[in-house]
This record gives sequence, C-alpha cells and structure tokens, in this order.
Amino acid sequence: MADSGDIKQLRYQVMLALYLPILLYSFSTFDLDETTFAVKEVKPVIVGDQNIVLGQPYTARAYLTAASKVQLDAPDERMTVMGDTSLQMPTGNLLGEDENVKDINYTAVMQYEQVNKEMAQTEVRGSFTVRRPELVATSVATQSLYRQTLNQIRIDVPGLENQPLKLEANGNMQDGRQLRLSPAGQSVTVRAFLASNEEEDVFLGSKEFAVIDPPRPEIKVLDATGNQLTSGDAFSKARPVLDFEIEPDREYASSYPQDARYQIRRARVSIRKGLAASQEIGTFNLSNGSELRLVRELRDARPKDQILVQLQGVVRINHAGQAIPVQLSEASRSFSFVLS
Repeated sequence: MADSGDIKQLRYQVMLALYLPILLYSFSTFDLDETTFAVKEVKPVIVGDQNIVLGQPYTARAYLTAASKVQLDAPDERMTVMGDTSLQMPTGNLLGEDENVKDINYTAVMQYEQVNKEMAQTEVRGSFTVRRPELVATSVATQSLYRQTLNQIRIDVPGLENQPLKLEANGNMQDGRQLRLSPAGQSVTVRAFLASNEEEDVFLGSKEFAVIDPPRPEIKVLDATGNQLTSGDAFSKARPVLDFEIEPDREYASSYPQDARYQIRRARVSIRKGLAASQEIGTFNLSNGSELRLVRELRDARPKDQILVQLQGVVRINHAGQAIPVQLSEASRSFSFVLS
C-alpha cells in the first residue's frame, strides 16, 4: 500500500499535466506595452519612529516592493538620503527654547524602474513628533541641594544615553553628565545641552533644584572627666572645665565629610548666686574650638551657685575653608549647671 507522500506526489504530477498547457498559452497571449507597470498600484511606504527625543536623528526607510530598483531624493533641505531607501533628519534645531513638542511633516521623491526599463517617480510623505526630553537628575540630596556644600549632581537624558552632553549652572559650563555645585542662594538651575563639534550645542532642557541648609548639628557638654552633662546637672568647682562637642547629622557627615566640620568660637558666662539676679562674668574664646576653662572666674564662687553658659559664634567649616554661621535656637546653645 502506497504511503501518503506518494499519493501527494501523484496528485501534483496529474495537476501539472492538466494545467501547464493552459498557463503557457495564457502567457503567450498576454500583451504588455512599454508603459505597463508590473503591478496594478504602486504605493510607497515609509517606516520610522513616530516620536523622537530632541537631539536624536530621525531615521526612516521607504519601501516599494513592486519595483526591482528604488532611489530616493529629498527636496526637503532638512532631510538627508542615506543609501537607497533610508532618510535621516537632524532634530536639534527643530524646537525653539520655548517649545516642548512639535509635529514635523516632510516629503521625499521615490524613483523606481518600470517594466520598460524607464524610470518613474512618485512623492513620499511622512511625519513624526519631536519632543523635548525630560532630564533625570540624581544627587545625594535627591531633589534639593545643600547650601555652601559641595553637591555632586548627575544628569541623564533618556534616549541620548550615548551622546555627549554639557551641563551649565551659574554661568559655568562643564562637559559630561556630572556637575559639582556649591550654591549659596535659594535655588539653582542646571541646563543641559547636546554637545556638537560642527554646529551650536543643542539646548535639551533645564532642571531646577531648591537649595536648603544642612541639617543642624547637636551640641553635647562633657565635664573634665569626660562625663556628659545636661542642664541642671552638678558641675565641680574643683575642676571647672567644660568641653562642648558638636555632632553633625550622621547622614550629612557620611555624604559630605569635608563640609561637616563645626567649631564654637565663644561662650558668654554668667553666674547667679542664691536668689540674686545673674551677673555676667565675661565672654571667652574656647580653646581648641571646644574647651571652656573657668578656673580664675569661679575662684570666689560657692557650691549651689548657678553657672549659665550661652554659646556664640557656632560655625560650619565647609570644603572651601569658609566659616558658615550656623543658626541655632537659643535653647539649643544655652546651658546651666550647679556648682558642687
């Protein structure tokens, strides 16, 4: 018994024997004049991205599958023909600085070979939308920058990952995607450009950052033996030394170690004896930026007298060596101790 493959082959041979003479006769009587096309309708097709990020080149391919040879011309001066079927248009100059999106229309001319070997042409129309990209900014301080602190910002532009960028802020231009800023105002604007060696740099967009003060530090008070004191604690007259330590915010110090150094310049000291009003002893410079010695000043003081200390001139030393005044509440920089 013959298998199914043999049966199919037999059917094919029978059909070929029946219809081949008819097909040959039809082709022999088919009349083509010199202007006849090989197909009923010639319809060119353009394929390209419909949404383009400003700075990306727009690229499209034009197809005419019914012809054996195709050639493109671009009367639109913005468009360049790449090879036989590709079109490309630079997009850097298509948007003004006040524009964010625009629809772009263009035309090209497609030439193709007819059956009679002569060339014919037809117009090709295409369109796309160009959009200004959204800048993606990252920094240690997220969407804000710390005032008079060396902030490092990175700007990325989706769609232009491999393109050279320039960043500008406060009148300073820098190549690349990284920018270091130490702003002093209330805000700062970073502008991004697509770098170009042949034409003007293309403005891509801007990103505004708020500028905020660094987190406030905490002040700790230690006695001569290194024990921590709080207001109201006993303070030994025999060893009248106070050490004021400033602890920066832990996260801020970790991210900006060169900007998280603090000093206390002065301390105003008063004494209150019994129920009498307090009397100012004087204002003293702290040795080593933190230590207050009151050996002579408390020579005539008695146990249970109250010592009042108000810190002044608290500053932060930043990366540039500048002394930045730190605004602290009076309560956070005032202390009182009882002599023992």
